[in-house]
Amino acid sequence: MDTFPERIARAILLAVGVSALLVLLALPPADGTAMPVLLHYQFLIALLAAALFGAVFFRAIRPVAVATGLLSQAGFVGIALATPGFSAMSAFYLNLAGMAALLFAGVLLLQAARQQARWDGRIPRRWEA
Repeated sequence: MDTFPERIARAILLAVGVSALLVLLALPPADGTAMPVLLHYQFLIALLAAALFGAVFFRAIRPVAVATGLLSQAGFVGIALATPGFSAMSAFYLNLAGMAALLFAGVLLLQAARQQARWDGRIPRRWEA
């Protein structure tokens, strides 16, 4: 069932996927020693964006994509807050906004799942009942 909260959640997932790609543009260039770490982080952001774009179309991966996105962005925000002199504030704010949007999308998806379960009714324990 394609409900209104689910449509809003899909739009949010698309927007957070785009903001994840914008984070790639907001990151500072890497120097010699941090290059492998930054390239690895950029690869993970690209995978996260692909998962969020896929979650727009595939219902089964939506909870996993939301949870992964929250975990990834919360990790970045935590590390950025713990690092003195962090310079990529636009990436920090994009991740913070992405976390808030993913939390809202998760709530909407839970609401849509409850609505679907209420619509389907209770499944009997035995099929012959």
